[in-house]
Amino acid sequence: MTDHDAAVPLPELVEVTQAFIGRLPSQRIIDLLAKLEPGTKFAELMENQPPRMIAFRALLRDFPGRDPTSLWMHAYDVEVALVEVDPTNGSGPKLSPPSVPITS
Repeated sequence: MTDHDAAVPLPELVEVTQAFIGRLPSQRIIDLLAKLEPGTKFAELMENQPPRMIAFRALLRDFPGRDPTSLWMHAYDVEVALVEVDPTNGSGPKLSPPSVPITS
């Protein structure tokens, strides 16, 4: 099954990081929302439906082949879990060793 197969159930919970929440969506997502919610400004959606906006973005991330309209409708009922970034999973920034003092 692929992520755009309508038979694949969508999750009732999505996990996001604080960094994900802090990023603004792409212009494509903003334009898509204008089509999905005609007459409603993006700022109004951000102010009045922040969990739905976050869930929608996470669903788009996790199910890129699915119909955006179905994801937007489903996002209304999705819970959002904030997860901490695991600093030991190897995907964090690489730390360089401390500099050795240079003496002359």
